[in-house]
Order: sequence, then structure tokens, then C-alpha cells
Amino acid sequence: MYWHRGLYLVLSGALLAGLAFAQNSDKPSTVNQRSIIRVGIAPMANRSHRQGSPTWERNQLMRELQRLRVDRKSSIVLEAVSLEASSSEDASAESEKKGCQYFVLTTLLDAGHGPGISGGPDGIQPAPVIIGNTNPNHAVAMNFTVIEVGIDRALTEGTAAAPVEDNNDIRAADEAMRLVAHRVASELRKDRPPSPD
Repeated sequence: MYWHRGLYLVLSGALLAGLAFAQNSDKPSTVNQRSIIRVGIAPMANRSHRQGSPTWERNQLMRELQRLRVDRKSSIVLEAVSLEASSSEDASAESEKKGCQYFVLTTLLDAGHGPGISGGPDGIQPAPVIIGNTNPNHAVAMNFTVIEVGIDRALTEGTAAAPVEDNNDIRAADEAMRLVAHRVASELRKDRPPSPD
């Protein structure tokens, strides 16, 4: 007689566990809720006196974003797309053609401690200021702008700086681009209200 009660309890428990599993399986998993953001990466512009390869640095940023593609705390998956255009207007058109929601422009600049300007083929702009004890003659600055495709407004912009060690400009630019990738990934994963059309 007692074994009937035990069997009844075991079967009831199995039935309740099955119902709970069935209810949970109706809900989409986190994997199914992931959304992909395609972001175009334009070749870097070099407005500094240092050496730098525009396509190499573009590819460095793409590799870093590929490493940061998935974040377990976010439902957003980043997909970096290579762009050939480097001007804002052309990169916007190419990004739209390639199905990107955003694109990134980067510029290598000479760093400074105080106010200054940096000139280049596309005009004059303020030189980035390095805060702290870093010698601006031994540092590179990488400006970046993330632009929303179709609206052509800057989602975010900033500057990442890296020290130049052993006169290796490329390694310094690579490090600055790695920092840019982290900032870009962080910005693209932020919750934002939908853009007005």
C-alpha cells in the first residue's frame, strides 16, 4: 500500500516536471533572441607624421571586432564588414549597399598636450589632447566616429591613444585600433530608443 503512494508521488513529480519543461520550451531561448548588427569598417585615414597602412589598420579593427563579436551579457552579435570607401559620403553609400546599419571612420593623428590643429587632405581639425604624463611625441591618437547608415548622424565619436615603443608606429596604431574596437563594440551594444524616421 505504501509503495502505491510512493509511485503516485514519483509519477506526479515527473508530470509536474514535464509540464514545467513544456512551458519553458515555448519561450524562445537567448540564442534565438540575438540580433545581428552589421557595421562597415572604412580604411583608416592617416593625418599624422607617422607611418600607417589604411587597409592594414582597417583589417586590424575588423579582427578585433570579430573577437568581440559575441558578448554573453548582450543579445547583440556584431558583424564587421570591409569597406573600400574612406570618405563619409562614399562609406555611407557602400555600407547601405552591403546591408550595414552603421559604419566606422578612423583617423590616425598626431597627439598633443595642449590646443592645436591637425591638417590633412580633408581639411583642418583640432588635434587630440593626451591627458597625463605621456609624451605626445611618443604617442599616437586614433580618432573614430560611428555613423548610423541612412541617417548619417554620429552615434558616437572619440579618441584612443597608445604609446609608441621602440619607434614602432604600426604596433602603436594597432594598439590604438584595439582600444577603438572595444569602444565601438560597447557603444553598439547599448540599449537605445529607436531612431525617428
